[in-house]
Amino acid sequence: MRTLKKNDIFLKSWISVVTNQIISDKRRRLKKDLCATIREIIQVLNPILVQKKIEVDIICDENQILKRIFVSDFESIIYNLLINSIESFEKSKQSRRKVRVLLKANEEFVMIYEDNGKGLDRTFKNPYDIFDFGTTSKYDINGDQTGTGLGMYIVASTIREYNATYKITEKANGFGLEMSFPL
Repeated sequence: MRTLKKNDIFLKSWISVVTNQIISDKRRRLKKDLCATIREIIQVLNPILVQKKIEVDIICDENQILKRIFVSDFESIIYNLLINSIESFEKSKQSRRKVRVLLKANEEFVMIYEDNGKGLDRTFKNPYDIFDFGTTSKYDINGDQTGTGLGMYIVASTIREYNATYKITEKANGFGLEMSFPL
């Protein structure tokens, strides 16, 4: 019974994520407070994060950071990064599963995403290959590809749509990605 309840909470959270994508306000480019928006995006996944025992620290610049965005674009970035972190934690032996999101602004809006999971798979000789369409490190026990190779491709594509840049800041002791968006 307890397992059913956990699965029910998990499923409700994912349904909320999927159905949130169709809200009409997310299909218009609105001027948003980026710290508040990213907090709200992560809050939707809170039941899943709690179930998976993942702590998320969001650190915001003291100044309000405003930018015209499609909320659904930032949901895609955050959800794909968190999904990869969740999968990474399942493969690591970390007793404390931590994600840190640092948000700051000067001439541009910078979002730094870090987790303490297992890091990038060793199959990636060039770590930036993770952003290529169809590239995955997820295979089943028979060696058949199970990943779609879309998650990080979507992250990179969305970042580029905002004329932003990204760089991997950590790949072995967890994963880190710094994204810089013009304001």
